Amino acid sequence: MSAMARLAKVRQDMAMAKARRIASEFAKAKDLNEQVIQYADEYGDAAMQMGQQGISVALLRDTMAFRSKLLAGAKEQELASAHLHRELQNANKAALAAKMKSQGLDRAVARRKKEAQQEEQQAEWQEIEDAFSHRKSPFSKETGTKDA
Repeated sequence: MSAMARLAKVRQDMAMAKARRIASEFAKAKDLNEQVIQYADEYGDAAMQMGQQGISVALLRDTMAFRSKLLAGAKEQELASAHLHRELQNANKAALAAKMKSQGLDRAVARRKKEAQQEEQQAEWQEIEDAFSHRKSPFSKETGTKDA
């Protein structure tokens, strides 16, 4: 039973490590996406300021087209992040299930160990009681102790 508990603990550790890895990937992807969006916004703001200062329409159009490409890339990355988010949810569910199984087996092992200790203690008390009742029994061959 304890071998199963150890195996369950190993599986729990592996599931939790996978969940942490996916969470890290998701956080990095989300952070990168936010940076791209922020860069696109700053790029668009800068283009508008340059437009007010009198840059050519062609340059302004190119600048806004690049900003649009940045935002489209961010949208694609957001879809990929949604996939990572689903993977993270599944990994977290698997880690939680592995943890619950491991804890259940740990409790079962502890309960078995406690029962075995109680049985051992009961057997010891029974031995002591049997030995004590054997000495005091009027039907035993020896009565009392040999002090003479």
